[in-house]
Amino acid sequence: MAITFDNIAGGELAEKFKMALAQIGRNILDPNMDPEVARGMTINLKFKPKKAGTIDIEFDVKTKLAGFSKSDTVFLIGQDARTGRIEISEYGNREQVTRIEPPAAAYAEVKPVPPVQAYDPDTGEIYEQPQQRGPIDLRQAANK
Repeated sequence: MAITFDNIAGGELAEKFKMALAQIGRNILDPNMDPEVARGMTINLKFKPKKAGTIDIEFDVKTKLAGFSKSDTVFLIGQDARTGRIEISEYGNREQVTRIEPPAAAYAEVKPVPPVQAYDPDTGEIYEQPQQRGPIDLRQAANK
């Protein structure tokens, strides 16, 4: 009987080849995998001569598959000025907001800072002080 690819080790090598080929096919058809990456298969046969005219054969089949395709998104992050809580959400997805509470020690250390300018807490409008009309004397401003 002649040695062929299909009958080595009772067909085991051919079966491993078919399984690897199916893996590559599934990887190519998977929409989550990078569609442009080349896939590959390596079949290794090692021949180890022995005494008395025998040869031991070792074989393995390895595949090189594509990884996940690259994706991106945008996260928004902010901090609640009153509680110190950090909030992270995905842009365009208002349903999932992750809130991270600051450590308890952070509450004790946070001291309210008086605002430089007064503002309306409902609208956020800053109340501006009336400004002086006319030219500004920069020499006087530098000496203050």
